[in-house]
Amino acid sequence: MSALPTMPVGVDRHIADTAHMTNEEAGAYFRLQIFAWRSPGCCLPDDDARFARMLGTTLKRWASLKPIVLANWALQNGNWSNVQVAREHQFVSEKVERKRAAGRMGGRPKPLKLQDQDGALGSVIEKENESKTKAAKAKATESPIVPSGDEDPEGFPEFKTAYPRRNVAFPTTYARKRWLEARRRGATPAEIVAGAKAYAAEQERIGKAGTEFVKTADAWLHQRRWRDYAPKVDETAPAQEILPEVWRDRMRAWKSRGGYWPWQQRTEPPDDPRTKVPPSILAEFGIRHVDARATPELLTGTG
Repeated sequence: MSALPTMPVGVDRHIADTAHMTNEEAGAYFRLQIFAWRSPGCCLPDDDARFARMLGTTLKRWASLKPIVLANWALQNGNWSNVQVAREHQFVSEKVERKRAAGRMGGRPKPLKLQDQDGALGSVIEKENESKTKAAKAKATESPIVPSGDEDPEGFPEFKTAYPRRNVAFPTTYARKRWLEARRRGATPAEIVAGAKAYAAEQERIGKAGTEFVKTADAWLHQRRWRDYAPKVDETAPAQEILPEVWRDRMRAWKSRGGYWPWQQRTEPPDDPRTKVPPSILAEFGIRHVDARATPELLTGTG
């Protein structure tokens, strides 16, 4: 049995994180969270065969599920970890340890009132001090993630204002931490805020603003979703001006989303004969480039 047999589940967060998944993908995502919760270090080894066994599926099927299921997971030192599970595990572990410590302190013999007045007074004072110490510790661990740096980093208030409404309060503490991480990776406040405004406009347009289907701000930042709303590429610019690695990133995103090509790219999708993706990049992903007068043909192989 696991040392912590009960895993808390944030229902709103879970629905938002899995709203874009199929039932199969959402089930696999939740099952892996449970396995991570029960594993040492709250993480899973980078072993595709083991993942397939955990989910009771084949390696081939797991290969198609993996890009979507592990999108909210991070690979570090050969292990996959989920931020939400790790955070809840740390919080519950600290809570259990505090209760155990409180239990060890209870049941101590107390001096009789008529036998040792000084001892009784000292015991009362000691217990008052212990209560204050416990309260201070509990307050310090209410938020298992506390960002370093300024309370209001540059641009964060604007981001908070621009981000679309959900049906729950804005997760300021977690979002601030993800904001600082994004800034350390080189993102600028202007591009993140611009992405948040575009995302908010999109959610308003499709009628999801104010519902649980809006992604939580901390998850949106962690997944660097502002890149999906980058400024439109000039259609007149030749394709060779875009770096090959940028095209590869777009192709990977296209495949992981099941053939969805964001309209912000301002180019036709890779499987369209009018695509601006260079033929050499298409070939790397198993797509044969043809001109607009012909029909594109998929190459055999995995791509």
